[in-house]
Amino acid sequence: MGSPVKKKLFYQTLAFILPLLIFSVILTTVALSLANNRFFQKTILRDYADIIKTAAGSISLFLGNSRTDLESLALVMTSLKLDPWQKGIALTSFLHQNPRFSAIDLISPQGNIITSPEPAAFSQPADHTDLLDRALSGRTAVSKVAADKDGLPHMDFYVPVFRLGKVDAVLRARLSLKFIWDILEDIKIGKKGQVYVMDGSGRVIAHRDVRRVLQPSVVMTPEALNAIRKAGPTEWVEKGDGVFYNLGVYIPGIDWIVALTQPRAEVYGYLRQNIFWAALMGLLISTCAVFLGWRGSRRLLAPIQMLHLQVRRIGQGELNQKVSIGREDEIGDLGNAFNAMTDSLRKYVAQEVETARTLVHTKNLAAMGTMASKVSHEMGNFLFGIQMMLNGLKKEPLTPNGLDILETIETEVAQTRIFIKGFMDFARKPALKFTRRSLDGLIREVLDVLRPEADAHGTAVTLNWDPAIPPLRMDALLMNQVFTNLLKNSLEAMDSAGKITITGKAAGENILVSVADTGPGMDAETLKKLFEPFFSTKGVLGNGLGLSIIKSNIEAHGGTIECVSDPGKGAEFLIRLPMEGF
Repeated sequence: MGSPVKKKLFYQTLAFILPLLIFSVILTTVALSLANNRFFQKTILRDYADIIKTAAGSISLFLGNSRTDLESLALVMTSLKLDPWQKGIALTSFLHQNPRFSAIDLISPQGNIITSPEPAAFSQPADHTDLLDRALSGRTAVSKVAADKDGLPHMDFYVPVFRLGKVDAVLRARLSLKFIWDILEDIKIGKKGQVYVMDGSGRVIAHRDVRRVLQPSVVMTPEALNAIRKAGPTEWVEKGDGVFYNLGVYIPGIDWIVALTQPRAEVYGYLRQNIFWAALMGLLISTCAVFLGWRGSRRLLAPIQMLHLQVRRIGQGELNQKVSIGREDEIGDLGNAFNAMTDSLRKYVAQEVETARTLVHTKNLAAMGTMASKVSHEMGNFLFGIQMMLNGLKKEPLTPNGLDILETIETEVAQTRIFIKGFMDFARKPALKFTRRSLDGLIREVLDVLRPEADAHGTAVTLNWDPAIPPLRMDALLMNQVFTNLLKNSLEAMDSAGKITITGKAAGENILVSVADTGPGMDAETLKKLFEPFFSTKGVLGNGLGLSIIKSNIEAHGGTIECVSDPGKGAEFLIRLPMEGF
């Protein structure tokens, strides 16, 4: 019956606790994932911008060093008076020392080659006329990126060579951009990411895929190029064979754009992995929360369920049950208070039952006393008349048989008087006359009187008494009657030789007296009726009032009496009397 109540309360507790736990875990997981995503976005932009800025710086430094080296060579040729052969040696030496240049020569203001390590190395394109004019005006000119006969990109530098304050010749050199590729190859971005370079028109001039070199970008529009020039590092998404993340930065000195590209799946792979692990951890934590919440709810509700079952048992009359919670919190205090309440309720019920029993017994005694007075009065008159007639018959001559009958009648009249007296003693509440004396002394007096009868039965009587027991305040006559009747009953219960043991000891504020014999014992049904009036195990030889009178006398002294017995194991009467006077 308690299980549905338990489950109902258990599920209600889980329904309250678990959603809060799971919602807290999910909310924390989502918040951490969003924060991680935001942080990752900022980190990607910052780290990738640093990468391409570094690459742009390396490229600018490479081009700047190349230009400086050429201008330094032009300055040397201006300061030294070299003949054509010496100038050719100087150019050859420069090429060997600077392998990034694929060709170099010295041309006149008219565009004719003055000297060259390899005269047929390159010819001046038609669109380079303005570059030559710019160099003749005293400024270094740089061409756009073009492809050589092998399809490799290069740039041409035109550097003025002064003599006596005028441009005497122009130093022309071809810079191979293969070295820029080497710079880009050293930059590792994941497994598939790379850095490439575009010129101001969006044409790719450095890329790992040679097929895309000197080809216009498929994603960069003029508007996008202008946005990169104005806004600094700019992100965009390219869709082709897949979705690619791109970031570009502008190099203002040479009007180039350094761009970074990487598959979007690879860029966000780490983030997705973190989100996956966060979701997995959230699931594990939620599972643990469910388990711990389930277990904690059961542990929390277990003592409450125990209290509930205890209340139901008490409602069914089982007042001897105890709640054992084993906790030191408020629930433990509740269990202790409940046990105290149960003890108090049990004592109150026992007291009320005893009060009701006493009240019923008192009423019965009162009714019985009234009836006994009337019956005794009438029976006394009747017996008195019979006794007068018997006295008259004794004066008449009778046969021997008549004398025997007369004697039998006198015996029956005497027994009837004894019964009436016992009945009156039982029905009348005893009037106590208290004196203080030792109970063991009183018992010894009874034993002295009954010793001859015990010896005749072959019964050994032993008294074991605690000398620390103080004298009691008692009615000696009633107590003498109690132990006389008890010992007589024990003697009469044993057909052959046996043993009677009387034990007295202190038990708290009471004295416990035990009268045990080795007689035939009694069954449970006999024990239930043992102290009832007119119930006797002696047949016609007993009136059934002896033990009832004993019980009445003990209770008049504020004590109790009970009997413990099993068939074939004797009987033991246990008397409990208050230590102090009643």
